[in-house]
Amino acid sequence: IMSVDAHWYSTLFAWYTGASWFVSMICLTILILIYLKSKGYYQNVSIEHLHDLGKFLFAFSIFWTYLWFSQYMLIWYGNVGEETIYFRERVDNYPALFYLNLIINFVAPFFILMRNDTKRKIGSLAFTAGLVLFGHWLDFFLMLKPGILHTAHAALGHGHGHGDEHHGEGAGHGADAAHEAGHEGGHEIAEATAHHGGEALSTFEMGFSMPGILEVGTFIGFLCLFLFFVFNTLAKASLVPENDPYLDESNHHHT
Repeated sequence: IMSVDAHWYSTLFAWYTGASWFVSMICLTILILIYLKSKGYYQNVSIEHLHDLGKFLFAFSIFWTYLWFSQYMLIWYGNVGEETIYFRERVDNYPALFYLNLIINFVAPFFILMRNDTKRKIGSLAFTAGLVLFGHWLDFFLMLKPGILHTAHAALGHGHGHGDEHHGEGAGHGADAAHEAGHEGGHEIAEATAHHGGEALSTFEMGFSMPGILEVGTFIGFLCLFLFFVFNTLAKASLVPENDPYLDESNHHHT
């Protein structure tokens, strides 16, 4: 997969999204592990293990940023219109999400997890994992929403023009005047739609420039479904692999 937009692609897109999913997986692992430990499970999981998970989160957040910058820098330097349209659409019409994406997914984990003590504190580690997980959900919203809106607005504008054309074919001279007025009205609607899909997106409008109730509800629904299957599966199996040859080494793990 090299794109989710109709007329744009990037050979780094799959690497970029893969890194985002991997960081999200680390965040969920940290949060679920901390939750189970607070309920009395995984008593052999120590601060040393959480420290290692914090280092993974720190490292792959930097790796995600490396891929993001590599894609952005090459497109910016090449300055090819077919490529720059992806970032121009998001910088011009989604500036809050564009910069918030970098702050949450790189700046925050970088400075919070840079110190060893924050990776060894359950509170700060859980907060960072939750924040970064939310940040990567915003990242995927920013990947998908502009292209979806652009396609919907283009289809709506085409529908108005197509309807006006058929209306004029079966009309007489008097109907032609009505067709002309309707055609102008259709153009006004299309222009308003394009304006709504472009310049109006620079405002903080829920569901367009920022996630709305539908997006948040979908996220919560899929997260609850995922957690249901995870905990249901864990309830049917032993949480500790008793015959694992590295179990004793893990119980005495120290960094």
